[in-house]
Amino acid sequence: MWCKSPRFNRVHLLNPKLLQCSFVKLTADFPKRLTSLYMVFHIGHAPLNKHLHRIGKSESPHCPHCPNIDESVYHILITCLHYRHEHHSLTCALRCNTTSIPFLLSDLEATLHLICFRNAMGQMKATFGEVPLPRAPADK
Repeated sequence: MWCKSPRFNRVHLLNPKLLQCSFVKLTADFPKRLTSLYMVFHIGHAPLNKHLHRIGKSESPHCPHCPNIDESVYHILITCLHYRHEHHSLTCALRCNTTSIPFLLSDLEATLHLICFRNAMGQMKATFGEVPLPRAPADK
């Protein structure tokens, strides 16, 4: 049924592994707020100007800090100069993987650092509040 959904192609283009076992395993022990954050990052429906403009809730799709650049998930997580201090901390922790959206959103190693980055930047706090860290998975 999901493959026939009109949203399947969009989500599949963004990340074909989104609803596969690896993503489900990654988010299984996440608090609901964190799982929601990962989902909106994956599908591009984050409360950022690019999406808000598309649905008529923002006058412009552009980043308020970077003229003529759309405020998208990629821009916020990777290139926005306004968050260069937060990007630096993320880069120190994850090295070259910091520029990979699939890595940031699907690797358990990146989760803690991505949450700290998102909480430090303050972006989307009105929607998600302070995002809690996931608890450690139980030993099996």
